[in-house]
Parts: sequence; C-alpha cells; structure tokens
Amino acid sequence: MRRILALALTLAALAAAAPLHAQRAAQTPRRPALGAAADTNDARAYMQFAAQSFANRPAEAADAFYWAYQLDPSSADALYGRYAAFLVSNPRRLFNYWNGDRRTVRAPEVLAMDSLYFRALAMDPFLYRRHEITLFTTYLRQAVREATGGTASDAYIEREIDSFLVHSGPWLRAIEAYANGRFPQALTFYDQALSRARSKSLVRAERGRLFAHVGNHQSALEEFGHALTEMRREDERDLVFLYESKALIEHGIAMLHERAGNPDAAREAYGRALTEDLAFYPGHVRLGLMAMAAGDTASAVGEMDLASQAAGSDPYVLYLYGAMLAQLGRLDEAAPQLARASQVAPFYADPHFALGMVHDAQGNVDGARQAYRDFLARAARTHRRRAAAEQRMAALSAPADGQTAVAP
Repeated sequence: MRRILALALTLAALAAAAPLHAQRAAQTPRRPALGAAADTNDARAYMQFAAQSFANRPAEAADAFYWAYQLDPSSADALYGRYAAFLVSNPRRLFNYWNGDRRTVRAPEVLAMDSLYFRALAMDPFLYRRHEITLFTTYLRQAVREATGGTASDAYIEREIDSFLVHSGPWLRAIEAYANGRFPQALTFYDQALSRARSKSLVRAERGRLFAHVGNHQSALEEFGHALTEMRREDERDLVFLYESKALIEHGIAMLHERAGNPDAAREAYGRALTEDLAFYPGHVRLGLMAMAAGDTASAVGEMDLASQAAGSDPYVLYLYGAMLAQLGRLDEAAPQLARASQVAPFYADPHFALGMVHDAQGNVDGARQAYRDFLARAARTHRRRAAAEQRMAALSAPADGQTAVAP
C-alpha cells in the first residue's frame, strides 16, 4: 500500500500547469457571509475567511477564494487557493485526479481548475503553495479509506498516515517541509531526492523556486537552467508523464533577472518564454511594463496590445493596458479597455477609478461622476484611492455660479 501511495504522490507532484481553459463557472459561487465588522469589498477579508475555512469547510473556502479574485483579479493566491480548495472539497475526486483517472482529469470542472493553477503560476512563478500539505493529507486519508473498503476508523486512518509520513522518502519530506515554511530543510530533502527522481526537471524547478523564496537568486537561476536542460532531455526520451511548461520556467528566470537589476537578460528570457508558448501573455505584460519604465512608450503599448489580445477577458491585463494608455494621454483608446475590464469583472474597483480619471480629463462630467460613484461602491474602506475619488466627486458635484448642486 505504501508503495502505491508513494507512486501516486510522486505523480501528483509532477502535475503542472495545463493550457488555459475557460475560467467562468456555469454557476456563480455563493458569496460567503463574513462577520458583521468585515468589509465585503475587501478581497483580504475573503482570503482570511478562506484560510480559516480551508481544512474543515473547503467548499466554503473555494467560494471565498472565488470572491477574493472577483474583487482583486491580480491575486495569484486567490486563484491557487480556489484550485486547492476545490480538490480538497471532494476527497474521492482528489484521489482519482492524482491517480490519473482519465474521466476525472478530463472533466470540464477539473480542467477549469487546472487552468486556474496555471494562471496563478504565470502571475507569480514563486507563488507559495501554502495548502499543499492539506492536499497530501486529504489524499492519504482517502487512499486508506479506499484500501480498507471504507471500513477504517478515523483513529486507524491517522495512525496509517503518521506511519507513512515517518517512513516516507526525501521527496515527500521535502514537500512537507516546504508546506510548513521550512525552506532550508526542504532544499536539503529535494537535494536528496534528486538522485532518485525519474523527472529531475521537477526537482530542479522546485529547488529553484525555493532558492528564490530564501533570496538566493543566483542559485535559483542555476537550478532553473538545469530544469530546462532536464526538460528537453526528458522530452527527447519521452519520460515525462505530466509536463511542466518551459515557458513558466523562462518566465521565472526573467523575473529573477528583473529582481537582480538585469533588464537585458530579463527581456531575453521573456522572449524565450514567448518562443516556447506564443499564447503566454504574462511575458508580453512584463515586457510592456519594462518598456514603459524605460520610457519606450511605443514598445510598451505594442506589448500590452499583444497581451490584451492573447489574454482575452483577463480583467487585470485589460486594466493595466487601459491605465497605461491613460497615463500616455491616449484617452479615447484607454476608455474602451477600462470599460471592458469593469464589465468582465464587475466587482473590481480599480478600472472604475481609472475610467473616472479618463472621463474627468475628457471633460465628461457625467461620465466621470458615474465612474467615481461606481468605484466608491466597490472599493474597500482602506483603498488608497478612496479619498481622491471622494474629492473629485465633491468637486464635480459642486455648483458653478448660478447653478444648482448635483446630488452625488
């Protein structure tokens, strides 16, 4: 049984980002009821609720992560959290998913969750997957239930899990250490696991992410380089069962170069990521933002235009593009991007504020007033732009000489 569990866990850890699929669920999840003092416009309130609910009420946690993302589409943590809570909420589905059951892994709702995980990693290649240990222990409990025909007591299940964890190899011990924030120990265990791993690229990639977590960028770059070499070798040998995108690794390399202040190397790595996957729009986003920071506005707009086309309905990309156009004074082009972002993510406050500024600059008083009003209805109480929106609303509603004030 332990041999089967170890194999299944290894295959599970090999699971990586699938191509992006449609993100919208057929039904909108119920918005969880927060405490009376909670700010229902604040994504952090839903993230906190989700964290508190994750272990015992994972379905509610998944709903809370969904709403956190609706309020803040820049949150990779919300996307990853929803993916993880979705899996934990149905232990049998998780068991079948990690065992590679064809019907399970191809189910539309599972493909949609896989795409959330890919998208989260694309947004943040160094995302801390804090729920990983709960996923593994949930799988183990279900594995014991399956092996005993559902007759095992809770006490027996916990004894079996404890025994398995004590006698597990370095791979699982690395995952457990990582999930509990013991990064140096996890690095040691991953190093021990490297010689035994069939897919060395996965171990290299995990070590690279861990080095990035502890601030050792040079070692992270070296490990990512080794991961790419191993990926190409494994591709040639057809040894990889579940594929980790080279574009994601190149994206991580590029972000490390950015952090280290090496813009030329970063641009080259983003370019390689796009060569690996032409639809990998986060590469265009980063290239656009880098070009904007360097004062190359033509390249910035060109990259963001490509990103918005590839991203489709990603509200954060639409917002970034619209905000960039507004900053450059291209107001007539900015407005449609910001309006679309607000339509795709109707609870997302930031596009409304930016749209208010655009209408304000255009002299469209009614449009500006409505956009600021929409922003204030959606913005968290602590949002840094609330005061500015309130001031503009007051100014736009103040009567001119001989006129009557307009109600805000």
